[in-house]
Amino acid sequence: MFTRRRIGTAAAVAAATALLLSACSSSSSSESSSAASSAPAAGSTASAGSSAGTESTAAKPGGTFSVASEEPQNLVPSNCYDLYCANVLNQLYTGLFRFVTQSDGTVAPEPTELVDSISTSDGGTTWSIKIKDGWTFTNGEAITAQTFVDTWNFAANGGNGQQLGFVFGPAQLNVVGYDKVSDTKSTDGKLEGLKVVSPTEIQMTLVSPLGQNIFENFLAGPQIFPMPSVAFTDIDAFNKQPIGDGPYMMTEPWTPNQKIDIVKNPDYKGTPGNADKVEFRIYNDTTAEWADLQANNVDVVPQIPQAALSQASQVLGDRFINTPGALSFSYYFFPQQGTTYANKDVRKAIAMSIDEAAINEKLLYNTQTPATAFAPSTIPGGGTDPCGEACTYDPVKAKQMFDAAGGVPGNKIEFAGLQGSPNTVLKATCDQIQKNLGVTCSLKLFPDFGSMLDAYGKIGPNDAGFIGGLGWGADNPTLQNMIAPLFGTGSPSNYIGYSNPKFDELIAKGNAEQDTAAQIKDWQDAQQVVYDDFVAFATNWRNTVAGYSTNVTNVDINPQGFINIPEIQVVGQ
Repeated sequence: MFTRRRIGTAAAVAAATALLLSACSSSSSSESSSAASSAPAAGSTASAGSSAGTESTAAKPGGTFSVASEEPQNLVPSNCYDLYCANVLNQLYTGLFRFVTQSDGTVAPEPTELVDSISTSDGGTTWSIKIKDGWTFTNGEAITAQTFVDTWNFAANGGNGQQLGFVFGPAQLNVVGYDKVSDTKSTDGKLEGLKVVSPTEIQMTLVSPLGQNIFENFLAGPQIFPMPSVAFTDIDAFNKQPIGDGPYMMTEPWTPNQKIDIVKNPDYKGTPGNADKVEFRIYNDTTAEWADLQANNVDVVPQIPQAALSQASQVLGDRFINTPGALSFSYYFFPQQGTTYANKDVRKAIAMSIDEAAINEKLLYNTQTPATAFAPSTIPGGGTDPCGEACTYDPVKAKQMFDAAGGVPGNKIEFAGLQGSPNTVLKATCDQIQKNLGVTCSLKLFPDFGSMLDAYGKIGPNDAGFIGGLGWGADNPTLQNMIAPLFGTGSPSNYIGYSNPKFDELIAKGNAEQDTAAQIKDWQDAQQVVYDDFVAFATNWRNTVAGYSTNVTNVDINPQGFINIPEIQVVGQ
């Protein structure tokens, strides 16, 4: 999941599934969602799930349990583009940083057992990364500074087709020399900014300085996981059965569309997992997945299907996890072209006419939380209210503001929707707008997400245009990652074409801040710029919604959507 892009299908478009599949999801199922963000290292503690999962049922290390999953795209760390591969890779690898939920509920990077130290002596341009000696992959190969440099060079070279190579470019780390190797034909170029100082020390030089907080966040994704030399000789074979350094290992290739089995790594140098074996069971039918959970035929379902939400709490009881603060949100955005939504008061009036709380209660069964910002409180600096009045449901004032601003041409409003989707949430939204503003609101349906984006980009000055909807899940738990990819000038994920120099300046200033509080303040100010312009607004923060069988205990899922697999215990051991 772990990409600059977190959009899987149109939010506002996918209706009752939380308006949109999670950004990093490669799912074809309209019921699925995932939140995302950079993968925490294997064995990370996730305390933001639910108090459920702490039953007193006796359980000891050992045994086997199963996890429901969709088919991952692949299992090469630097090519891991979805939640499903990440949940597997987090167990096979230990990288440099893992994301851990703090006592205040926020998520932050913490160094793994592999790290000796991370430091900078020039304000964040040149970094020294020191690792501990003695770590090996499960095939016995030593993990050294050269291991990491080779892995990162492989990821950054455009000819290798690694979807997470961009992390070493301007979007995140911006390592010196990235522009020379990221060409689509380059396969073996060397990043000038990476140097092996000793077998245990790497020097990384950046184009622009980064604060330590954001630097550590960028070092926590699967693209950072080290790969053994055998990976570079036959990446296709490695993809089928990757070799890692984590608490679990694969002893046989994955069976496509069926399962991925992992077993405990007996030589792991960190904290070992509890279960002896974990089976990731591939489902293409969420109905079957839910039926198997009820029958105790699958043990952990990290994303309860939409169709089951109305009964999940009653059926599962304490085994139902519904925790606010997942690191993802849905948002609506207005066309920057044409005149239909040119008046900011018109845009605000539309937002004020939507009762998100009622939609969440009646259609989403309280599995989301109405948003007042682009980041929930689980992200440092999130959970604030830069939206203010515009995100407060007030149909009377909305109508007054809408009329005073002159309304919209033809008294018609359209929202983008997807053909074949029930569009339940979107229809309810339109009904509210129609009732509260006295307009005709309808859905403009597209065959797929790409077609919607293409049509949005082609809206001309004489076109009425339509309101779009997307979703986003964090690559890392920072306010910067929740807003910069979506609203930064020229950003690949800035589908709405928004550009404000003040926003860009504040993001860049925050990136370079060494003081974390000052950094967060800059990013909060940047978020305020977007809300002041009101070209888009967040509608809902998603909850972590999951469930598990009676066969396991100590089940938790962190706000990024990752399962605490090493800590899960099998009942009856």
